[in-house]
Amino acid sequence: MEPYLGVFGHTALDIILQVPYLPEIDSSVAIDERVVRWGGTAANIARICAEMGVDVSLCSFVGDDFPEDYLNALERSGVHTYDLKKKEGHDTPRCWIVTDREGKEFTLIHQGAMGGMAKFEIASKTIEECEIIHIGTGRPEHYKKIYDNSDLDHKIVAFDPAQELEYVYDAETFKWFLERSDLFFCNEKEKKVALRYSKEGSVESMRENFGLDLVLVTKGSKGSTAYLPGATSHIAAYQVEKEVEATGAGDAFRAGFYAALYRDYPLKESCIIGSARASFALEHFGSQENMVGWDEVISRVEKQDGSAPTT
Repeated sequence: MEPYLGVFGHTALDIILQVPYLPEIDSSVAIDERVVRWGGTAANIARICAEMGVDVSLCSFVGDDFPEDYLNALERSGVHTYDLKKKEGHDTPRCWIVTDREGKEFTLIHQGAMGGMAKFEIASKTIEECEIIHIGTGRPEHYKKIYDNSDLDHKIVAFDPAQELEYVYDAETFKWFLERSDLFFCNEKEKKVALRYSKEGSVESMRENFGLDLVLVTKGSKGSTAYLPGATSHIAAYQVEKEVEATGAGDAFRAGFYAALYRDYPLKESCIIGSARASFALEHFGSQENMVGWDEVISRVEKQDGSAPTT
């Protein structure tokens, strides 16, 4: 079956290091616990989508050391992996996330194969077949080739550079992508960078002047804001019995959003369902540890809102 959604970005290994405190420069500290988890924003979105019944293709570059059990897990979930390319002589991207007992953290990122993607081939099969293209983290030079060499007029293109917006993109490159996209995702910090790059005074004016159908700004426990033509809507965060970890909640939101679009829900209602899916990610450690199906997500929407959004 052809994919509905093509997700571009990182497939990575996350090495979580728990320490009693973050060390000062030129000092060291013992590690309390070390955990390796499967991650990467694109892989997270793709696998969570697939578990909710979406036909999704994952488009990433990994190294020849990519774990076979990770690949098998993606495929068991239903992810199309023909455009998940292993690059000989490269490493799989890795993130070392160092967290202390007070919740303070820093992250070190090794790009591995994704660092060389500017010279790699584009995922032509996925681009040709899918209805939605989600452009996530990765080198803009590679993604420009997708925009320049593909017929995207009849596709929905989402732009979601995440934290890389500030240190990979500059103002001109950001505006180039925004002008050619339909949806833009960011958090509050990234929103400030986007407004600075675009020289717009508000998200509303940025959405309108760049011709976007939706700008979604996520705000953690404060929910999110969906900027739509003619309306701005607050999307409430869903309650959970106990929040364990917020890592991956944004990816889960996007996956829930796409699972709703796949079922022909309007943009605002899809954001509501995305928020519900994000709440499941808060209840477990790891971005890919708490997989739930579509029915469970809709059940949570009905439980907290009284009824599910309509298509």
